[in-house]
Amino acid sequence: MIISLKRLASMAAIACAVVLALAPPALAQQPQAAAVKPGYADPDGVPPRPPAVDIEPVYRRPAIDTLATILKRGVLRVGVAPAEPFVMRDARGELAGFSVDLARKVAEDLGVQVAFVPTTWSQIVPDLMGNHFDVIFSGLWITPARALVMNFTESTSVEAVHLVAGKPLAAAMKTREDFNRPDVRIVVYAGTIQEGIASRLFPRAQVLKVDGDADQITPVIEGKAHAALLTTPTPDLVVRTAPDQLFLPSGSALQSTATAAAIRKGDPDFLNYLNSWLAFQRQSGFVDERTNYWFKSAEWLKKM
Repeated sequence: MIISLKRLASMAAIACAVVLALAPPALAQQPQAAAVKPGYADPDGVPPRPPAVDIEPVYRRPAIDTLATILKRGVLRVGVAPAEPFVMRDARGELAGFSVDLARKVAEDLGVQVAFVPTTWSQIVPDLMGNHFDVIFSGLWITPARALVMNFTESTSVEAVHLVAGKPLAAAMKTREDFNRPDVRIVVYAGTIQEGIASRLFPRAQVLKVDGDADQITPVIEGKAHAALLTTPTPDLVVRTAPDQLFLPSGSALQSTATAAAIRKGDPDFLNYLNSWLAFQRQSGFVDERTNYWFKSAEWLKKM
């Protein structure tokens, strides 16, 4: 029997309709799966932030390659300011001290000469910025304010701020609390951690501020002040210089502070060398040997 094309198409349409009618709803109306986006899916659905709005970035200026310059020059220039027992003059007038020994050893290991550039504590940072020397080795305290303008190496030593009193005015004052009185005068270096410690621990006392190049101890010995805050690893040796005029009250150590070498910013190669040198010389025993000599013995006093 011959079936016409028109009737065949009609029968196919009816069959499809029957199949769809009998199919389960999940199969008849299966939704399309959502496209999977690559990357992390935030469960909280927080939209990405728009680009940040900020000021124009500050770009670092080209810096001197200090290490290469030192090797080319053949001389390591070291800035120093007087601070016992870090930088001093011996009986012959030659520079001596813990920081002096470290600087000489750095130059020796670099295979260059060393040239010490004397300066003052009020001028030592500007002189570094002005390229008068390559590095400071002088028992320089690590402070956040200084770290804004220079880079410190790893700590080379730790010292403490001590209350050193004078017998002319304070002979009967034995404890730290005795110095927190309105009639007491305490000498500090202006703009240093000493000034902050004096304000915090001796708020009732009179704080006499002197610049970083002045002598703190002389006013105490002369009876013009009751005490001074000295940052030193050897307070006993300070008292030993004038045992009839100076003494250490009970609890004289007020706060510890670290010292380090310092260089200009923007010179990671030189900073890396100095830190690597310090790590190596600590392991070799050189740093400990110099620490014991200058901070824990009085042998060096015979040469001063």
